[in-house]
Amino acid sequence: MKTTTNINIHSQEYMESMARLMNQALESPEGMRALATAIAAPIEQEIDRKEISSLLLTKHTLPKGERPIYQKRANIAAHWISTDGDACAGEVTKDEVEFPTSRIHSNPMVDVSVLKHGNIGTLMDIQTSAANEIRKKIDSRTLAVVSAAVPAANVVEVTGTALTEAALNQAISIIEDLEMSVKYIVMRGRRFNDMRSWNLDPETKAELRAKGLIKNYGTGGILLTAAAAMNEIILVPDTEVGKWPIRETLTTESIEVKTQFKTGWLVWMELGQGVTRPEILVKIRILG
Repeated sequence: MKTTTNINIHSQEYMESMARLMNQALESPEGMRALATAIAAPIEQEIDRKEISSLLLTKHTLPKGERPIYQKRANIAAHWISTDGDACAGEVTKDEVEFPTSRIHSNPMVDVSVLKHGNIGTLMDIQTSAANEIRKKIDSRTLAVVSAAVPAANVVEVTGTALTEAALNQAISIIEDLEMSVKYIVMRGRRFNDMRSWNLDPETKAELRAKGLIKNYGTGGILLTAAAAMNEIILVPDTEVGKWPIRETLTTESIEVKTQFKTGWLVWMELGQGVTRPEILVKIRILG
């Protein structure tokens, strides 16, 4: 059961509709399937609201029957996430690459009393939890393949324990030497603390004091994510670096066999993630 439209989950109409569906879900398998359809849209919307993968890779929903085959330079190895979830490198000689797809899923369960009593708040919490589980898996795999794809010549190493301004400027200069601009600087939230002691320009300092963080450094937007490695900062240019093919958009299926007190759904997507232009990616590695 696939989502097709955005909905306002805080509207009275949605709340009333969910209350009816929760009541019907315990009466028949058809009721559970109808509720599965209803919870799909909020889960998908929550994933779309928070994921960063679409900022780093170009999302491509595959038409039925189309293979995720993309062009690349013949002298450069593309990288992708395997069906086992590992980052892999392909052959250098080929001028195209096919990215494998695999399923990412969550299996949210709910106590039957939640449905019986129409506890919409609890159901919404379960939806959010399922969305976060899937989103974190997607972003973690995206960061893994982007990090693995960076060539050794584009890695700036810092011997200490903190990100330095000199290292970030050196990394930026690598992308600028390619006649490109930095679009995103990706790091862990705790790594951002290293930037607070830098000699920033007055405008940036004022933003840091007022908001506790800064949105940009030079031309690059700062993306803070728990999916990034603590010892790495990745810089992505303003040019496409890879693809995010989606074979199956978010789908929900009811679990027909109930336990005595719980029932639930299988929530899943089938997708691939890969880098076709590794030579324009840069990362900083903190060695300390």
